[in-house]
Amino acid sequence: MPWSALAARTEGNGAPFILLHGGVGSSSHWTRNIEALARHYRVVAFDLPGYGASPDVPENLEPEHYIDWVAAAVDEAAGDGCELAGFSFGGAIAARIAARLGARIRHLSLLAPGGFGAPKGRVIPTVKVPSLGAPSRERRQAVAANLAGWMLSALPGVDDEVVDMQIYNIDHARFDSRRVSLRETLLEDLRRMTAPVQLMWGARDALAYPSIDARVDACRAARPGMPIELIEKAGHWVQFEQPERVNELLLKFHRS
Repeated sequence: MPWSALAARTEGNGAPFILLHGGVGSSSHWTRNIEALARHYRVVAFDLPGYGASPDVPENLEPEHYIDWVAAAVDEAAGDGCELAGFSFGGAIAARIAARLGARIRHLSLLAPGGFGAPKGRVIPTVKVPSLGAPSRERRQAVAANLAGWMLSALPGVDDEVVDMQIYNIDHARFDSRRVSLRETLLEDLRRMTAPVQLMWGARDALAYPSIDARVDACRAARPGMPIELIEKAGHWVQFEQPERVNELLLKFHRS
């Protein structure tokens, strides 16, 4: 079927470097990385289907057809070949795409990727976010608390710009990323893909279950020898909390 075009933030010139964001997100998940990458590449940071400014997802769309949609967008943007990075939900998708597109993906970076299956037994406290009609302060406090539990290594201030960013992403999320990210796909995709791949996690990532070490060990067994970095003072949203280190690692790997 023909897929509707996806919204994207584009910046820079040169070979394409495509970025795929995490669940309940948008291209803003890369807000602290795009400028650094755009000094060397034409960065294309997509809003994935059902997020940000991209089209809605048809009801009952199968997960693999969702991947087809994103793969078609990546394939079109890739030209003769591209650099690719995916975060969390976007990491699970990026791995699926790299396994399909072969040599058209020149290098792949996966940041705190999904695709390990459902984390049975994982418990992360969540604060119910009041609806749009609720007092703004209450809503911001709930969003800040959930960012600290799920995404960041520390509680952000209620007036921090990251809270505004997350509120936008919540209000524009119309797809349940768990339909894709909680499937067991990553390890098989690591075995199948031909592109060089690097992985990164924030050392305080609460979503990596049962532990970051367990996920690292599973990935090393699936694909021995690939570089894996654990980045201090960062939670799940590693490229936002430690952008200088992540940008350094991305550029070193993708320009090698």
